[in-house]
Amino acid sequence: PRYLLGQRVAKLEPVGNAWHVTADQGTRIEARAVIIAAGAGAFGPNRPPLEGIEAFEASGAVQYYVKKAEAFRGKSVVIAGGGDSAVDWAVILADIAAKVYVVHRRAKFRALPESISKLEVLAAKPNGRVELVTPYQLHRLEGGNGMLGAVVVATLEGAERRLEADHLLAFFGLSMDIGAVAQWGLELEHNHIRVDQGTAATNLSGVYAVGDIATYPHKLKLIATGFAEAAQAAHAAYNHLNPDKPRHFQYSTTQGVPV
Repeated sequence: PRYLLGQRVAKLEPVGNAWHVTADQGTRIEARAVIIAAGAGAFGPNRPPLEGIEAFEASGAVQYYVKKAEAFRGKSVVIAGGGDSAVDWAVILADIAAKVYVVHRRAKFRALPESISKLEVLAAKPNGRVELVTPYQLHRLEGGNGMLGAVVVATLEGAERRLEADHLLAFFGLSMDIGAVAQWGLELEHNHIRVDQGTAATNLSGVYAVGDIATYPHKLKLIATGFAEAAQAAHAAYNHLNPDKPRHFQYSTTQGVPV
């Protein structure tokens, strides 16, 4: 095999009975069969719809994951979210940050019971560093030149509260983006490519999809399933490329592995 790393496929175009695959760096490949194994696509954070948030993201005042906990030492931090990431980082930063506000739209969190218990114990301490701000949601950001001054939160009834903060950590999960794949004429279902379960074939002749990006009824998302789909796609591609040539199925356990 020839490996072309550090590139992303931008176009898949039919040319006669073949396909032209074009990468974002201009690499162009002609192939009679294509197997798409793009996983679940690229993941990005679900960004809160707050006006002017881009400037705070660029400066690092707003973050969606923590690289170094020490960066928050002595800072006032607002953590938004109700899942494991929000709860776990609130517990960790309780010993590092000067103040930790945990903002969630409900009083109930969706995290491991042990982690929730630790958070509740920290929040119950008199004059403690951790404060639960529920039921509130992010409303707007205050500050300038990329420097965050405060996070304003609000209830569903519109009651506002201003939290002075140096940083906002927003943990609202990830969203899936399959990128250019969506433009190739493939039959999609909820950002997944529909395939034939027995051959991994898509609705495009000579194009197959395997792994997390492929879907069919009762699909079981396991690595083992992906490997099986890859084998099915390879065999189906062979038959597609050589319709009049017999295929002699062999096993590595009996034939050995080439050195």
